Amino acid sequence: KQQQQQQQGDDGAKDECNSSVGEEMTLVQVLSQLASSNVARPSDDTSSSSLTFEKDMIYYQPTQGSPGLRSAMGNYLHDLLLSSSSSSSKSTFNPENIILGAGCNAVLENLCMCLTEPGDAVMIPTPYYAAFEFDLVARAGCEIVSVNTLDYHNESPPSSSSSNSSSSSSSSDKKRTTIPPSFYYPNKASLTHAYNLSVERTSRPPRVLLLSHPNNPLGICYPPEVVEECIDWCRENEVHLISDEIYAGSVYRQKKSNEEDTFVSAMSLASSENEQENDEGGGGGGGLGLGPYIHLVYALSKDFALSGLRVGVAYTENPEILVPMQKLNDLCQISSQTQLLVERMLSATVAAGGNKFVDAYLTSNRINIQTRCDKLQSCLTDVDIPYLPADSGLFVWMDFREFLPSLPDAITEENESLSSKEQRERGLYLKLMKEYGLLFTPGMSMRNERPGFFRCVFTAASEEEFELGLERIRKFVAEERGSSGGN
Repeated sequence: KQQQQQQQGDDGAKDECNSSVGEEMTLVQVLSQLASSNVARPSDDTSSSSLTFEKDMIYYQPTQGSPGLRSAMGNYLHDLLLSSSSSSSKSTFNPENIILGAGCNAVLENLCMCLTEPGDAVMIPTPYYAAFEFDLVARAGCEIVSVNTLDYHNESPPSSSSSNSSSSSSSSDKKRTTIPPSFYYPNKASLTHAYNLSVERTSRPPRVLLLSHPNNPLGICYPPEVVEECIDWCRENEVHLISDEIYAGSVYRQKKSNEEDTFVSAMSLASSENEQENDEGGGGGGGLGLGPYIHLVYALSKDFALSGLRVGVAYTENPEILVPMQKLNDLCQISSQTQLLVERMLSATVAAGGNKFVDAYLTSNRINIQTRCDKLQSCLTDVDIPYLPADSGLFVWMDFREFLPSLPDAITEENESLSSKEQRERGLYLKLMKEYGLLFTPGMSMRNERPGFFRCVFTAASEEEFELGLERIRKFVAEERGSSGGN
């Protein structure tokens, strides 16, 4: 629920929204006007201006997407993923290497079908978006191998979210801690361990490393050096890296405290300034110089809340899979009408200043997401619930380990079985939902290594519902700590 109000102009020029200067419109209203053919691109047949449908809306398009939308999408992805980077100004997304399909899961599945054989391993750092296990297994037949990261750093993560001070200290001195974000970063050690585990399970090397960047469910971006380490490792080991950057437009804290960019796309980090490599992008019209092992998936479902339009994007400069990707996409094409509508949306400008509509929309959207996130994090801070400070996406990663049912006798966190972890976390999950009306995503369902962590999606509620949710969090914490003696 990310409806935003944007200002649009009414001069009727090519690809501009037909509304009065200064008029505030919701995204649905903007799309409604763009869908009307009286703001369509100029046509030789002027009589078509009164038609609801045009030829581009009702006939077949190339299986990989219409040329107009692929060009508009390439420009949009360049602005979103490369404009603030140091990559060569000559580096561009080649429209011939863009495949548009019916949602991110469709293009991701097709990409993995082209890169793997059934039974091949796809490595994913934990915790990860649970639906990957369906998207990559149901038809592609991939074997998911978790990349566990907590034990592959120079120090051990905190074992629990207990207070840093003794129980005799005043409450103002208490500060519960969580696992720092750096422990979730994949590195060569954790990747190599997962590689060996993949070989053990499948009797062959893994084919793909799938990164969620910005990360779902953590709500953070991987630092550039982490992504670069993954890129280098994949190229050295001939493993394909797929960067799922579906939340790239929802990075609402865009600068770190040191003023460096919070998010740097894998496309920017993997691109080459070598002109020959760029020309070998696959379509003869330039490219990023990614080479055969780096790929991108994206969609409009998150940044624009347009999940119902089913617009997913895959980008690859591997010439061996480009044609197979295009052919597979024949089974999940986007409707011609939707393609033309999205092309207009990506190309539309705001009359006041001539800025692109998508830039104005995303700027406003980021402000709204950050406002909602700040309210949630302020509530968690007030009740002393540890969390990862979020900078992107629509969620916050919360540490509720304090409230887990007690461990059985003679069992410690170090030797607890997987079934025990899942059982204790499920007990807390059901209590939150049934007794307090709080529905969070349990971390173990996302293959988290420790029980007691939950993802809170803070945008999927009206303002009234959101405020009620914050009240319920406060009530839960107060009652649970009260019943346990306030520790």
